[in-house]
Amino acid sequence: MDHADDRPVLAIDLGGTQIRAALVTPDRTVHCRRSTDTRDEDGVESVIARIAATAADVLAEASGTGLPRPVGAGISSPGPLDARRGIVLSPPNLRQWQDVPLVEALAAELELPCYLERDTNVAVMAEWRYGAAAGSTDAVYVTVSTGVGGGIISGGRPLAGAHGLAGEAGHLVVELDGPVCGCGGIGHVEAIASGTAIEREARDLLSRGASPTLARLAASGAPVDAELVARAADDGDDACAAVLDRAWVAIGAACASLVNLLNPEVIVIGGGIAEHRPRLFEVARRELERRVLPALAGTARIEPAALGGDVSLIGLLPIVNDRIGDPAYASGLRTSRGATTAEGAPLS
Repeated sequence: MDHADDRPVLAIDLGGTQIRAALVTPDRTVHCRRSTDTRDEDGVESVIARIAATAADVLAEASGTGLPRPVGAGISSPGPLDARRGIVLSPPNLRQWQDVPLVEALAAELELPCYLERDTNVAVMAEWRYGAAAGSTDAVYVTVSTGVGGGIISGGRPLAGAHGLAGEAGHLVVELDGPVCGCGGIGHVEAIASGTAIEREARDLLSRGASPTLARLAASGAPVDAELVARAADDGDDACAAVLDRAWVAIGAACASLVNLLNPEVIVIGGGIAEHRPRLFEVARRELERRVLPALAGTARIEPAALGGDVSLIGLLPIVNDRIGDPAYASGLRTSRGATTAEGAPLS
């Protein structure tokens, strides 16, 4: 696969809680960072306006400091989405978003060709090209954060699937009679191991009076979330430790299924929760060894992500450069005469 990542890009990361934007140059330096709260409850149009304003601030600062104009903009977004048409379909963490033509809206505001990709596909591209999966031809990225997601590199190429929706590792079934997932499915790993799932279990412990340590911490005014469960577990609370261990076992079981199905060389695990809970890796590696097919034992390793919180920005560098001029992907940008431009030049 030929790679072109020698032109700067405007990188935009749309998350359920935060919008981030920056200019990423070919040396993978992240310049002119900006961020703001997503506030999905304000409605889709308001969120798009905040994305555009945040990105415009980056462009203004970059221009003022003499940095080069980006060739295009990349948008990392929760899925599911249609990357080729530039449409965000129905992400669970952006509940008001249904079939939103985000590329068209932002290209018109920013006067740049724009390209959309699912956040976990952006992350796997970054880790495969520059991070913990560099040098491999077959790799999987799994993020453990507010949700659980994934992206796949197979045979040296991103695996998109027949409808562009491949890689939803968070929706692998790991408990046949498990809890209901945010997507409506039953027993998905996201319903057990995500920050949202851990928070749900914490509230259940509190309602049953089953975790005195958690109750004490919550009474002090701390928000009831996955971080609070981790604090209680670190303080010796057995009930909270059991919630986390169940989550980590689910991640390990999902990793074993991914190895059995895809035969990757490496599974990279990232995300806010994974970054701060080293025991996740200990349990996941143990479960992978227990559950993988004997013929595949020892063929794949689990590694922590190398690029941290910038993974969803840096991964857009090769994605935008590879898609500029590719007619398969909508750039959303049209001139006053109605012709689509894909070269990133300012409008006349």
